[in-house]
Amino acid sequence: MMIRTDITKTAAFTGHRFIRYKDRQRLKTNLEGAITACYHSGIRHFLCGMAAGFDMLAAETLLAMKANYPDIRLTAVIPFRGQSCKFNPTDKERYSSILGKADNVVCLSETYFDGCFLRRNDYMLERANRIIAYYNGEPKGGTFYTCRRAERMKLDITNLYKPHLTIQTHDYNKN
Repeated sequence: MMIRTDITKTAAFTGHRFIRYKDRQRLKTNLEGAITACYHSGIRHFLCGMAAGFDMLAAETLLAMKANYPDIRLTAVIPFRGQSCKFNPTDKERYSSILGKADNVVCLSETYFDGCFLRRNDYMLERANRIIAYYNGEPKGGTFYTCRRAERMKLDITNLYKPHLTIQTHDYNKN
């Protein structure tokens, strides 16, 4: 199903599947800051490719933030039905929970095929004007592909893979 949204109010998540345990809390804090910054710039819709690692952490963070920002929406963009079949049991449970809470779920194919993950990334890039990434700079893999393509498309990129950076969050609800 194609979801029509205002591209100027849409951001997409992309990032590596592996996140060191010691980096998770800082990354979650930085995600909250990046999502809040997007929100205050007018972005209300977020696309997530639902891979294990950064994607699911981003989706969970966004869903938790709905308590303070009830008008934000999450669309889970899954490359093929059964994407989670090789996930570990914990990630399968997280995946199922996120899909159950997402505002929309877009399934691009009924079955796996070579290139389906890149097709999913292209789908998200074509529908967003900004990406929030967790990209280590290595010139290989799907996150590299997505960040490089986003640069070529002149999309705004917020890269949270900065070992010593913590994005400051602001409580805009306080006077």
